[in-house]
Amino acid sequence: MEEIPGLRSKSYTILIHILVWVAFLLVPLVFIESATGRERFMMMGWFQQLLMAAYFYYNFLYLIPFFLLRKKIGRYFLMLLLGLVAISGFNVIFALATSGLIEHHHPFNFWRTATFPFYPAVMAFALSTSVRITMEWFKNERQKKEMEAEKLSSELAFLKSQVNPHFLFNILNNICSLARKKSDETENAIIKLSQIMRYMLQDSKDEKVSLEKELEYLQSYIELQRLRLPESVKINFATEGRPELFSIEPLLLIPFVENAFKHGVSYQESSEIAIRLVCRGQALLFSVVNHIAKHRSDTMEQGSGIGLKNVMRRLELLYPGKHLLKISDDDNQYKVELEIQF
Repeated sequence: MEEIPGLRSKSYTILIHILVWVAFLLVPLVFIESATGRERFMMMGWFQQLLMAAYFYYNFLYLIPFFLLRKKIGRYFLMLLLGLVAISGFNVIFALATSGLIEHHHPFNFWRTATFPFYPAVMAFALSTSVRITMEWFKNERQKKEMEAEKLSSELAFLKSQVNPHFLFNILNNICSLARKKSDETENAIIKLSQIMRYMLQDSKDEKVSLEKELEYLQSYIELQRLRLPESVKINFATEGRPELFSIEPLLLIPFVENAFKHGVSYQESSEIAIRLVCRGQALLFSVVNHIAKHRSDTMEQGSGIGLKNVMRRLELLYPGKHLLKISDDDNQYKVELEIQF
């Protein structure tokens, strides 16, 4: 049988309330020594405590949610006063009805009997209000956190969805370039693309993937880029440590590599791209260094497109206070250094 969400927690709450009130009713009997005193308490004391419990839940379950939380302050205090008058009336009626059944040390006094529940009622009011307001505060805080988490999840999903079309656009351009040249490597490029798309469509849906898988994905992308580039472009890709021990959000590193190929490759001059990833302790160190081609330096100054901005935002959301990103542009070299603490 499938359990209804929240049913168990509600059952626990009801059980706790019952146990507290049972203890509240029974504990005074321990301190009453005489049989007459116990009889009188079981007759009058229990009834008055039941009135206190009724006033507690009258405020807790009805007045606070329907009046106080809706900021109907005047009606709230009016209903509190009416409830107080009601329990006073019930106490007077019960005292008159039981006056012949138990021994009284004092003659019946209407005013004393009518006002006797006031002090327990004030206690019930203070306790029920403090408990309910505290519960509402925790509920609101939990809802705020859930909304923030949902907003964060939605924003991350949107950012991740932007990576795929931007990335595929660049790869398809590369394959088109090979096809125009009627290169024998076109078939190999399409195979590499299928491997990349399999990763993007399947593994990238997960919240995290093995760093080793992410590196295989980067390797496929680099090999795909090599197919269209001349030998004058040198590409170095090195790793250190044990990436299989780490997990990372999918498609997080690729924008830095894309950016290097977009702005660091030249057919007129020699160029080099150096990619290095180091797993050290609980930290990931990732760097990409590329030569800035002269005819592309102006585009670098204008920015590196949505890919780089996208990954910067994702890092802020995923690793707040746990990542360090340095981007420098010196001596015709564009350098990205990323450190993530897991």
